[in-house]
Amino acid sequence: MRPRLPITRRTEIWRRLASSNRDFKHDYSHRPTTYNHRLPAEGEDPHSVDTQRTPITKVSDFTSFSRLWTNISNDPLKGQSSAEFFAKFPLVTHKKLAKRTERPKKVKMLASDFIDDSLYNPNYGYFPKQAEIFQATEPFNYNELQDTDEFVINWQKQYAKYDDSSKKELQLWHTPVELFQPHYGEAIARFLLVNYKLNLYPYHDLIIYEIGGGNGTLMTNILDYIRQMQPEVYKKTRYKIIDISKNLSEKQKKQSVKHGFRKHDSKVEIINKSIFDWKEFVPEPCFIVGLEVLDNLAHDMIKYDINTGKPYQGYVVIDEEGDYHQMFSPELSADSAGFLGTRGLDFLNTPYSKMNGLNHPLNENKFSQKWKNMFIPFNNSLSTTEFIPTRLYKLFEILNEKFPEHQVILSDFDSLPNGSEGYNSPVVQTILKEKAVTTSTFMVDPGFFDIMFPTNFHIIRDLYIKMSGKLIRTSKHSEFLEQWGDIEATTTKSGENPMLTFYQNASFLYN
Repeated sequence: MRPRLPITRRTEIWRRLASSNRDFKHDYSHRPTTYNHRLPAEGEDPHSVDTQRTPITKVSDFTSFSRLWTNISNDPLKGQSSAEFFAKFPLVTHKKLAKRTERPKKVKMLASDFIDDSLYNPNYGYFPKQAEIFQATEPFNYNELQDTDEFVINWQKQYAKYDDSSKKELQLWHTPVELFQPHYGEAIARFLLVNYKLNLYPYHDLIIYEIGGGNGTLMTNILDYIRQMQPEVYKKTRYKIIDISKNLSEKQKKQSVKHGFRKHDSKVEIINKSIFDWKEFVPEPCFIVGLEVLDNLAHDMIKYDINTGKPYQGYVVIDEEGDYHQMFSPELSADSAGFLGTRGLDFLNTPYSKMNGLNHPLNENKFSQKWKNMFIPFNNSLSTTEFIPTRLYKLFEILNEKFPEHQVILSDFDSLPNGSEGYNSPVVQTILKEKAVTTSTFMVDPGFFDIMFPTNFHIIRDLYIKMSGKLIRTSKHSEFLEQWGDIEATTTKSGENPMLTFYQNASFLYN
């Protein structure tokens, strides 16, 4: 093995090569998640977290492995220390990026900001430009269907309204609200009516805020049901949809106009803004409804020092060539620190600390972690990535501060198959030739992929109680619908009930 050049000499060569290389080619020999670039704490030597100015872990007892990896791998930082590379790029947020029409380069941001930008940027984000929510032409008559198979066949026939060319690349969502309308929305309406009449009627109006209104179908189903079953309550009902997507907001307005003969227009207000930009104080009692919203709330990346357990905040750095790098800082963002502090560590001793069969990084075997770190020096003594729901934490903060008299009903996936790498990791997928294609990381070109996270409903239940002081419960999807749904109306001739058997990997949170 040839002797290695001194650090300063190698750094100079890297920089000359970088500046003179006009025929740049991306290096696909490693992924954005291959290297754990670790940043120093304040006052710490910038080079103490790097080995020979590369992201390779210091393994003094395994010098041969360190030398081997250093010689056969490319240095994505081109001879710079992690701190030097990180300092080169300005820090941006998804709000700053919302003003841009081109995907970002030469910047750094929190993982949550990268995810928000990928999903919601008005100029190239996934939801404004790609996603469409499936809407049945007319409700299914379950009592006339033989079984679940016939339901699926009839469901597939609804695709005829999409032309063959667009269908191949169509980013089409399927939601229980749309598939099981109006019965699904009516189940939510029953829940709202019972709780309203028990606790608030007749002294307060029934005020409903829906976060992310989709096509407006839930709004229509709920208002139809209240008007038919409780006309005296309908007179006191106000329905407000908060939706960041202009395209979906327009659909909701059209849906309201379409059903204008039912006189819902005077009851409905469409608010085209993000719930995270909410400033108004709402003192009145109200219900906050959020269905299929939690899975697309941005998360942050956290890794833990395998020796001390100290958390490190993940950043996404996009260099001048558009390549992605993950870097980890011991300085936590306010939301990450708030979530980790509020959650605490007691959950580690509970059965629900596991997600999709994976142990939490702090519960992983320490000997195994250190052994892997010796043989995979790119790990840099950091654990598997955990994705923490910082936007959900922020949502709970906003509800408590701006809607102090609220009650909540939320539903989403509690587990997802084909997740990417990490604990509580997202499914990152797109539709190509009518097939779902997944990737192993969320660090892909913004706007082309849906990024969906599972929700640990036990964790967020405890989080909500700690933050609000209010009692709340969680239940599986079918359990909630058995209590509040019209089971007879959604049962087929064979006795099968698609509304109960579909979405078995979903749960509700409500109070």
